[in-house]
Amino acid sequence: MILVLVGPPGAGKGTQAKLLCARFGIPQISTGDMLREAKRSGTLEKRYLDIMDSGGLLPDEAVIGLIDRRTAEPDCRGGFLLDGFPRTVPQADALDALLVGQGSGIEAVIQLDVPRSLLEERLIHRRTDKRSGQIYHLVYNPPPPGAELEHRADDRPEAVGKRLDAYEAMTAALLPFYEQKGLLRRVDGVGTPEEVTQRVMSALGRPGSGGE
Repeated sequence: MILVLVGPPGAGKGTQAKLLCARFGIPQISTGDMLREAKRSGTLEKRYLDIMDSGGLLPDEAVIGLIDRRTAEPDCRGGFLLDGFPRTVPQADALDALLVGQGSGIEAVIQLDVPRSLLEERLIHRRTDKRSGQIYHLVYNPPPPGAELEHRADDRPEAVGKRLDAYEAMTAALLPFYEQKGLLRRVDGVGTPEEVTQRVMSALGRPGSGGE
């Protein structure tokens, strides 16, 4: 089973990725995590390191190369879930070519739909405990007394609007691309994590399958 999970910042992709991977017994492949690990371990070419350090976006071939190597590892034999990639049609085409070369293909692309107003509320009220790294929400998951809270720069109102605008612009053509292929499954992302997971399972034609 190969799944692609897409959705705007604040849609709950990280939470759903973990729940779905546990259900299906497949690894989560996050391009952001892979890039940070490649940078930490020194396996990323210097030209790409320079781009990352300057805040730029890596060329698609660099990311595809990382995905190619990661999906060749033994734990991916039964499938995997891609989180954060692809985001554009050229990336989707490159991913298709990679998977064809491996003799596989995407089973479904899951889009988590959440109203923009709720995305803004989720992100703007998010806080991180600087000591533990634990993420809290001032409304839905308040921090305990004494937590040393940090309001990340990219969770401030002006930055949140820009992040959502950038996501919408970047993925504008991606969802129709997968819809035409019959792979897109749009899922209501409003509700508890467990409720959203059940909707995803239903969209995949596997309601009630698996277990926690």
